[in-house]
Parts: sequence; structure tokens; C-alpha cells
Amino acid sequence: MKEKKTNGTRTKLPAKIVVRNIAILFFSLIFIAAGGLCVYGEVLMSRMNFVDDGQSTGLFESTKEDEVSSGTESGLNVQGEGVKLVNGLYHDDMIINVLVMGVDDYQPNDVGRTDSMMLVSLDTRHKKLKVTSLMRDMYVAIPGREEPNRINTAYSTGGPEGLVKTVEANFKIDVDRWVVVTFDAFEKIIDAMGGVEITLSQEEADLINRESGDPRMNLSEGTFTLSGLQARYYSRIRKISTGGDDFMRTQRQRNVMNSIVTKFKTADIGTINNILYNTLPLITTNMQKNEILGLAANALEYLNYEFEEERIPGDNEYSGEWVVISGWDQNVLVPDLDAAQRRLVSFIFEAEVS
Repeated sequence: MKEKKTNGTRTKLPAKIVVRNIAILFFSLIFIAAGGLCVYGEVLMSRMNFVDDGQSTGLFESTKEDEVSSGTESGLNVQGEGVKLVNGLYHDDMIINVLVMGVDDYQPNDVGRTDSMMLVSLDTRHKKLKVTSLMRDMYVAIPGREEPNRINTAYSTGGPEGLVKTVEANFKIDVDRWVVVTFDAFEKIIDAMGGVEITLSQEEADLINRESGDPRMNLSEGTFTLSGLQARYYSRIRKISTGGDDFMRTQRQRNVMNSIVTKFKTADIGTINNILYNTLPLITTNMQKNEILGLAANALEYLNYEFEEERIPGDNEYSGEWVVISGWDQNVLVPDLDAAQRRLVSFIFEAEVS
């Protein structure tokens, strides 16, 4: 949300334009990138930006016994197959949690903020692909800072690793890897795959026609195939009479992601190669090439997993409050962290949590 200098008046200002992210994009790309074309897969992988941050535990590797503790030291009582407490964080060797970040870097020389954050969980235990939206305005403790702040500011001072630490510290979920996708990727992917199918209300259609920048202005109430420009604007819609808040905006983002997954399942190899070649340079990750190629070996199975989605905080599990940050009045979401932890652990690990 925008800021207002402290003066005793608490009026809510319009939100700034933000760059949204495609959480499911990363898994779709890496699963298909290699497949049966291992040599070409290596060529494609070389176009991605890899960061070696010293991660030692491989994906799907069993955690060492001396790292595992049991009981309720996190404050939760969790009962579920495969779930365990590792260094104070909940973990399952058969579930990969990847934090996907869309960075709002629209200003020159500005590292940006992650105004779109999604935790993508590849659950091979229950054969599901799960996406959890993290609301950008959550007011939480940020490791290394004296005062709480919006969660989307953790990236600006700590980079991807700082945001991962913030998510882990507040929600007690073990984040295995991270991915940063630039805003440029969005339109290119959508257009390369021939658009995405989305069902629109009349008000959404009118806004997209007027504001998206697509010259066709051909939308109305109903289901349409949106171009990159149209889908990009649809994903950021907020000022609307029905569904005009950040919560519905994250739902629209997940609608786009679900449509992308559906398109990838039926795309031809030429389309896939075009998408990969042009968009992989826009992705930065600490997942290494051997891990990506290993996941790609099971690409067809993973892409046909059941798709589920969640949002943190959940309904009635937060309060909207005004707080002073750096001398400015700012409207934030103060989450019920106990409720958020229970919701997220239950969703990702399909465990009973009390």
C-alpha cells in the first residue's frame, strides 16, 4: 500500500502498481526443460541464473537423525505421515518447498520488494502441487531488524535469503529453495504459449480493455484467452467494486497460474522450447542444475499432480491496523501467527495440527 506522512488522519491510500509473479511457472519450466533431451536440457539450463548459497542437503534427501527433533518445541502439536521438526522447522523428505518471488524493481537502482510471494510445494507423498500466496502487507518480525515491518521489505535488505529466513521464522516451514522471477518474464511466457484462458466479470473486462495497453480491447464478461498484456493487468486488479482488495488480487494471480499449468500440459515441443529459451534468463534460483535435471526426469508425473491453493493469512486470521514505520503511517495486516502456522503446516503436510 502507499504511504502517508503521520498527521493524525488515517485514510487508506490507493496501492502502488506492483509486479506479480508466476509461481507455477518455475516448476513448469524446469520439469519440461530436460525431459528426454538431456543434452539440450543442459543448454537450456545454462541460460538460467544459478546462485550457490552453500545449501548442502539435496532435494528429497533424508535429513540426518541428529538434526531431527520431535515433540512440540515449535508450539504446535503436529501429527502427520512423514512430517518432522528439523531445527525448529517442519519438514518432510518427500515434499519440496520453493519460495517464488516476484520483485517490484520498477525504479532504477532500486533492489525492489517482493510484492508477490508464493510458496510452491511439490508434494510427492500425496501427489499434489500446492501454491500458497503470502500477503505482501503482513506485518511481521524480520530477522536482523529491530522493528517489525511488512514482509515484502525483507528482500530489499536481505535478498532472497533474507525473505526465506523471514518466512521460516514466522511460519515454521522449512523452505528448501528459492526462485526470483523478473517482471519481464510474465508477458513473454503468456504470449509464447498463445495466451491463458480466464473467466472475467464485466468490470474486470472493462478495466483490462481500458488499462492493459492491449490495443484490441476485445473483452467482455465471460471466458477469454488473454494476451500477456491483458493477463498482466488482470493479475494486478485491485480497485474494483467487487473483489477489489489484495486478497482477490492474489486469487487472480493463482487463476493465471492454474491456467498456465493447464496450457503447459498440452503445449507442443516447439512452443515449450520457445518459452524456455526466452524466459530462463529471467529466472534466478539457488536450485542447482543437477537438482533441476533430476526433477525433470519425472516431469510428466509432476505436471499431472492435483493442483491445490491456499492463502496466508486466512479469513478472520488477521487484523487491519495502522502502524508507524520510519515516521510514516502505514496500513498493514497483522496476522494471527498461531493460526497462520497451523493453516500452513496443515495445508502443506496434510497433518493434524493443534
